[in-house]
Amino acid sequence: MSRSLVLLLGRHSLQSLVPATLISQVESLLDNHRIQNAVDLADQERRRQLYGGVRVDEAEVEQLHYIYQRIGFQCFQETLFEDAGKHLFDGELDARILVSYFPSLRGTLGRAKDYVNMFTGVAEHVPSEPSVEEIIAANLVRNYSPHLAPNTREAPSTAELRKILHIAAEDMLEAFLRKCRTRRVLDNQSDESTLTLSDEYAVVDTVLVKLFAKSEKTKDLYALLHETHHVVLSEVESVLVETGQYNALSVLYQHSGEDEKLLEVWAKIIDQEWTDEDIPDPIGNMVTHITKLIQSKPPAHSEITRKWALWLMQEKRDPESGLKLLVSSRSPSTTRASGKRRHPQNNKSVSNLEELDAGKQDQELLVRIREVNPGIVVQYLEYLILQLGIKTREIHVEYAMSCINGVLDYLKNTEVERLWRAKAASYFSSSSANTSPSSLSSTTPLPFVSYFASTTPDSPSKRARIKTLLFLQTSGLYDASIIKEKILGVLATTSEGAGSSSGSKAKHKPLILGLELAILESKLGNHHAVLECLVRDVGDSASAEAYCTSGIDREVIPARIRRTITESTEGLNDWKDTVIAVGKTGTEQAGLTNDGLLKMLLEVLMVVSDADKEASSGSRSELQPHQIQVSRLLDSQGVHLDVCDVIQTIPSSWPLNLLSSFVARSCRRTLHTTHEGQIVKMLTLAENWDVKERTWAVLREEGFVVEESVEGEGGNDSESKGRDAVDVVLNEKSALLSSSDPPSVDVLPDSEGV
Repeated sequence: MSRSLVLLLGRHSLQSLVPATLISQVESLLDNHRIQNAVDLADQERRRQLYGGVRVDEAEVEQLHYIYQRIGFQCFQETLFEDAGKHLFDGELDARILVSYFPSLRGTLGRAKDYVNMFTGVAEHVPSEPSVEEIIAANLVRNYSPHLAPNTREAPSTAELRKILHIAAEDMLEAFLRKCRTRRVLDNQSDESTLTLSDEYAVVDTVLVKLFAKSEKTKDLYALLHETHHVVLSEVESVLVETGQYNALSVLYQHSGEDEKLLEVWAKIIDQEWTDEDIPDPIGNMVTHITKLIQSKPPAHSEITRKWALWLMQEKRDPESGLKLLVSSRSPSTTRASGKRRHPQNNKSVSNLEELDAGKQDQELLVRIREVNPGIVVQYLEYLILQLGIKTREIHVEYAMSCINGVLDYLKNTEVERLWRAKAASYFSSSSANTSPSSLSSTTPLPFVSYFASTTPDSPSKRARIKTLLFLQTSGLYDASIIKEKILGVLATTSEGAGSSSGSKAKHKPLILGLELAILESKLGNHHAVLECLVRDVGDSASAEAYCTSGIDREVIPARIRRTITESTEGLNDWKDTVIAVGKTGTEQAGLTNDGLLKMLLEVLMVVSDADKEASSGSRSELQPHQIQVSRLLDSQGVHLDVCDVIQTIPSSWPLNLLSSFVARSCRRTLHTTHEGQIVKMLTLAENWDVKERTWAVLREEGFVVEESVEGEGGNDSESKGRDAVDVVLNEKSALLSSSDPPSVDVLPDSEGV
């Protein structure tokens, strides 16, 4: 502030001689278009405030800001954009004022609040034109009109100059906004000031994003988006799409929680509607993001997850990833989610309602999956059964039919059919070779399913058949009769089906799907058909014997074999130790025991042996394979068979050496049982004598005697009986004392039985 020491007092006035102020000097210079001199004065004052060592009050700071803003707008008016941006920044101009001259970049920003703080003197000198384009046009008219024809707007030279000046203006604006962001970080604005200046920050960041996108400054754009920012998403969406900055758009969507729009961006890139090198794996990004949504708020995002999972399951995209998302989005039951206690009387009804809802949900998803990609339905059914333990009969029936259809489809492939037929024939012949007389004492032969799993090369067809066998064995909720009819219908059209059903005496050939039929017969309770199928059509006597001795749960493929197969076969880890749903078997309904089934197996072996003997062209004295199997069965399970029944069943023409071991063991067991009974009987008698001997004296001392009256002569009335009776004390142990020792018993009699 200026001071004066000389005052001139007049009649009607008061005058003083004072030096000119800094503001008046700058304004005078600007009026004369001496901009550089005004800048020098402002810089001199600035240096004085910074380095002069004097105390600077707020008024002096605002005065300097006013001067720089006046200089900046003067340069802006004269299209000196680079200098204008520098001076306006030094004057700490509100960025919204400068952005207002760029309507294409401003958009709808700042229209809700049209008033900002501004110096009155600066407001009087700001350009009156509404946009920077108008300022450039006015400047061209002022400098070049009427020297350019036809006019400054249509002349080619001014059009190029106008374009250059517009680029310079945008470069100035970009530099100005960059400095504003840098000053914001360096000043470390407090939370309160951040709330106050949030509108200005939003304008700065949003316009910068537009400028970076249009000028293809991708690195600067990513750097801004990965820092703390206040970008208004609705303002930059269209600009980022027009410029192809899809990765930047996805970053903004992810930052603002626009999950649906984010997934749509990745979907268009997956379908190649859009391309962006900065998004190399859109499917992976989509799967990762949806997985995070499921983990954060599963119920809230279940619908969006299912929508995009089904979208991914289309064949041209990534069905496997879509299936993983779909199974992870399946909402748990209300009981598991809530964890609240319920009244006992309501538990059953609530559980039934939850099961109905879950079943309805599964059916709806299955319908939608079939519409999108029918080939993935089997995998989803497998997830429902193995992972969730769904026990809905409809789902089990559908999965069983899908498995069988898959196996039958593979059989249509000539190579697969030839391989499976060769495996069946090889096992059948090897089982016959293993029943030679020299192998009677060998170990139990390998079951067919183990042979198939260990010798067949890994392939989708192999895994499909093993899965089918495992499911047919472990599930009891499908209709075995329907699947059996389907298999028999297919086999009937082949040469092997016709040969197996004919009455010719040719040598029997193994069925290619004989093991599947045996499992189905076991589910139907047809035990005789099971054994006949295993022995006659598969040649798997080991599985037939295990089926007869497995107890209540009759299984063609025991749990131990299933576990071994799943551990050794790639891609079957989910089937390890899996008990899907076991229904009531035919064995329980019929009430057959191990002894009854073993006797049935013996009869089947006898029938098959007779058939093979008729079909065989060899000598009649040659042992047939099933004769050897009968001998092995008698040796391993003879304890469960009656020797008399066996002797009556086996033809008299069979060699005696096949039965010698069984008969000898049976006689030895019978003799052992007899001798064991005699030993137990004698030991019991000896124990009884010892107890009687030790307790007699004690009982005698305690007065344990028997008193009986001896009737006298005459008189039948009660008085005469009581009067004539004589009390006699009888010692019940006297016989023990007078009797001789009991005869000795030979517990090991000789051959004559003495």
